[in-house]
Amino acid sequence: LGFIFGPAMRYTTLVSCFTSFCKDFIFFGGGYVFPQVLSETVTLGTSPAVALLLGGLLEMPGIILALGFDRVMARRPTIVVILATLTTCMLAFVFGGSHKLGGGWFEY
Repeated sequence: LGFIFGPAMRYTTLVSCFTSFCKDFIFFGGGYVFPQVLSETVTLGTSPAVALLLGGLLEMPGIILALGFDRVMARRPTIVVILATLTTCMLAFVFGGSHKLGGGWFEY
């Protein structure tokens, strides 16, 4: 533990831990909460299981886009772009899930 938290590896260790936390938060948290939120707040005309399946299928274009970014950009800017996009999508999901139909955005 002294080596990975030492002065030479501290920044790399912290960034790796943060990135792993974000990945797990998106993957496991989204997989757990997504069907529950959709079943309670959004009427799609399908079951939450079908919505989760469609969400999984729609991840493929994002993965392909991330691979494209990796080809044309360096590793660090790619990670920044991907995390910023994930943050935007998570915020849209949170605000969209709490938004009631018929009202404006400024009625919170």
